[in-house]
Amino acid sequence: MQDWERLTRQANRAYSNHAFTDAVDLNRQALMQAERSFDEDFYRDAESAVAAAAVSFLNIAESYTALGDFISANTQFESAVNFLQTIIARPDMDNEQRDLIMRTATHIRFEWDLFTQSYNKEMSAQSRALMQSLSNVVAMPASMIHH
Repeated sequence: MQDWERLTRQANRAYSNHAFTDAVDLNRQALMQAERSFDEDFYRDAESAVAAAAVSFLNIAESYTALGDFISANTQFESAVNFLQTIIARPDMDNEQRDLIMRTATHIRFEWDLFTQSYNKEMSAQSRALMQSLSNVVAMPASMIHH
């Protein structure tokens, strides 16, 4: 948890200084730390382990939002929900742990809904641009695509 806390503090500093790309990188490193030690952290202190992972996903989403990359931000919310679904499916969960994960999932859902309401138009525009560039690549003759 100490590495996660250190990286998260650095990421928050980067975000405060408008170094959003650095904030994404540092939050990703923090998330990797949280995931790497998740099992042992979860059995020692479930609440801290779940909170660390959730905070990292939300921080990455917030940093991407600040960069104007709404599709990547949206993916973080999705990843957070998938992560929690994987944990809650474990057979050795007790009711308290299950409740904790449900509360966290509800919080992430709430944040995701706010994000969607705020950036729906921008996300649609980015999706259309992405699909357009994909269809341009698909329409290109094979000789023009670099390998």
